Amino acid sequence: MSYSERVKRGRILAIKWGMNPNSSSLGVDVTFLLLGSTALAMVTPVIGALLRWRKPVEPKP
Repeated sequence: MSYSERVKRGRILAIKWGMNPNSSSLGVDVTFLLLGSTALAMVTPVIGALLRWRKPVEPKP
């Protein structure tokens, strides 16, 4: 008799739709970290370009 034949198999008692409060909070944190880091990576070069952008200085005669 093999191991799989000796072990009793579990059965699904119920299916609950929706978010698990213990795991969904971690999922939300990871989502906001990913979205925030993406937004920061896209905005940083724009801010750097704006800070470096200067109007040409006209020489004084």
